[in-house]
Amino acid sequence: MNNTPSRFEILQIEIEKMIQFASCRAKQNKKKSFRIYISIAISSALITFLVAVGDDFKEYRTIIKILTLFFSAASTIFAAWDGFYNHKELWVIYGETRGRLKELELKTKLATEEDKNNADFIDQIHKEFQSVVNHGSFKWKELRLEENGN
Repeated sequence: MNNTPSRFEILQIEIEKMIQFASCRAKQNKKKSFRIYISIAISSALITFLVAVGDDFKEYRTIIKILTLFFSAASTIFAAWDGFYNHKELWVIYGETRGRLKELELKTKLATEEDKNNADFIDQIHKEFQSVVNHGSFKWKELRLEENGN
């Protein structure tokens, strides 16, 4: 009994692994992007609030100034973080890659038994898989080079 997976099955497994990887990365970057945007919004709102109440609480003026400076610095740091890592764009890139891989996965699921044993069909699917992965890698690299000013 031969338990060795066929070339077609190996390709299907690799596509599924890459879908899981892209999905995981998309979710991570979505969460990071959301957290950064919320942090900037909260910091900005707190700065506005602290500036507005600063004169009303004279006995806490020093603490309010320190908090205002702290949240101002935090906003700047979060904005710089977002500008450097650009989690929103990474979320989009990984989401796009996942979508294209899901289309490819559907092609493999709809393949006939004849297609599954056809070397040309397998090579075509493999080339499409490589194209999707390379496109995602290119977009990721392009984003990184763009952010570093290269």
